[in-house]
Amino acid sequence: MEHVKNKSFANNWWLFYPLLFLLIGLLVYALLWNPENTIEVLRQELNDCRDNHAASSTRPVDGDDNTLPGNIDSLQIGELDKNRPLPGDDKKAENTIVNCDAKVESGGQGVTKTKHILGDQSGRVILQYDTKTIPDEIKVYYDGKPIAHTDGPVSGAGQLEWIYEVAPGKPKYCYVEVSAPTPRTVWEYIVNCPL
Repeated sequence: MEHVKNKSFANNWWLFYPLLFLLIGLLVYALLWNPENTIEVLRQELNDCRDNHAASSTRPVDGDDNTLPGNIDSLQIGELDKNRPLPGDDKKAENTIVNCDAKVESGGQGVTKTKHILGDQSGRVILQYDTKTIPDEIKVYYDGKPIAHTDGPVSGAGQLEWIYEVAPGKPKYCYVEVSAPTPRTVWEYIVNCPL
């Protein structure tokens, strides 16, 4: 009977090496596998998909996508913009006109323009931004003229500031334009109300 067992192992000795290599491969895979990195990659792909969908559904603020309006009647807080869809029509369209102190998040690759209502109080306005790791450029326009901007595309956190003076016949809003030339970009900013 022992002779039969030994002969059975002798016939299948070659299985030892594939099993050994399989176990070594599993050990190397387990040592190199990083679940946090995998989750971050999937999270970034999900955010990119959302950004691409949101960017395709947004409309330009006014007129041609590459120009900013120069003379639009000032929009008072609480007034309804005729061209703005009703709430619920388009989730991203809600960010085309916002009050100060409202956070604006990434519109994806391309140019995103947002109108910020500044109100009736003069003071210093601070725009705080975070363009994360991929550089983006931020420009602020008031009364059709540039009043603050980053020095070209920048990455990381920073801020821009300017003085807002309430005057008769002057608009009570500003435009913020974010130029994101690179795919997979992520950014956010907030225009604080005048202090």
